[in-house]
This record gives sequence, structure tokens and C-alpha cells, in this order.
Amino acid sequence: MAVNADPIPRPEPLRASVYRRVVRLMTDGELEPGQTLTEAGLSKALGVSRTPVREALLQLEAEGVLQSTPARGFTVRELTATEATELFPILAALEALAVRQARPTPDLRTLRKLDAELTAAEDPVTRWRLDTAFHETMVERCRNASLRALITRLRVTLSRYEIEYMRRAGGAQHTGGNRHAAIVDALAHRDLDGAADAIARNWQQSLDAVRTWLAAGTA
Repeated sequence: MAVNADPIPRPEPLRASVYRRVVRLMTDGELEPGQTLTEAGLSKALGVSRTPVREALLQLEAEGVLQSTPARGFTVRELTATEATELFPILAALEALAVRQARPTPDLRTLRKLDAELTAAEDPVTRWRLDTAFHETMVERCRNASLRALITRLRVTLSRYEIEYMRRAGGAQHTGGNRHAAIVDALAHRDLDGAADAIARNWQQSLDAVRTWLAAGTA
């Protein structure tokens, strides 16, 4: 696989840098479900030793993004409706909990700006990044660092579904502006129950769209 990447700067923690680079390849659409990565190939492309590469790949395997195959290296896991059905509601619940614990309340001005940019965007990767930025902004003021870390890891896992859906199916309905607007409006009124409900609806509608797309692809 051609990685098209410059060597990672030495001052950065290598395992974390390799991890972020692989995630970036995936979210850029350069690393698709079923595609294989090898320690040797990635080590050569990034200009680092195999140890941090293996550590990063093992971390991604533990998070459910990759799976190791004897004599083949690591493969990006295929997408399944079962996994999506299990994970999307978990992310909704974690985000709702983070919003309840946010002090002060989330930055409403930034949320509205990101939602407007998302509504206007057409490129699928741009849409995914803006959607991700919206959700990160929504939970960034949660003071529970462990909860924020769980949300980040789960979003990495689910990004496989979001990116592929947006790229393959167009994904225009994946992040409807009215769905985000309902979250922001509830937060503006300090209605945390309403915000939690809106977050749950947002992810349920995303899940419904992804499952319909997956079913059509296997029909």
C-alpha cells in the first residue's frame, strides 16, 4: 500500500504519532475496510522502527479497528450491521453523559458555526471532519477525562462506518442540520434531558442510514 506520508518528526511520541497517522489514512479514505497493513511497510513509509508501529497497530486492534491475520499483518475490519447496532447507541449514551457533566455549558456559538459549515459542505471527508468537530466541541468541556477518552476511541472505531457511508452512499442525510440544531437549541435552553434525547435521535438516524446502506450492499 502506498502511504504517501512524510517521516514522522522525532520529537513526537512515536506510538501516538503512528496511531494518529493510521487513523488519518482511514478518515481520508485511503485505508478502507478489508485493506491490509504490515509492520514492515508502515515502518518504512513513516521512517520509524517497527516497535512503535506494532504498538500502534495493536492498540487499533484492541479498539476494534484492525484485526491481525497470521502471515498477512493487520487488516481493517469489515463493516457489519451487528457491530454498528451495538456501538452507535453506546456513543450516544456517552455523549449525553458528557454533556450533562460539561462545565461551563458547551460553546453554542462554535456549535452553530460548525453546523452551518457542515450543512453547506459537499465533500464527504469534509463533512465527516465538520461532524466530528461538532461532536468534539459538544463534549470538550466535560471535566471527566476518562469519559472524553472513551468517546474519542469509540469515534475512531465508528469512523469506519461514517466515512465509508458518506463516500459510497453520498451521506448527505447522515448529518442533517436540523438534527444538530435540535441539540444546540436544547443546550441553549439548558434542557439537558432534551439535549440527551436529541443526541440519541441523531445517532439513531445515523445508524438507520448506515444499516440501510449496508443491507443494500449485501442484497
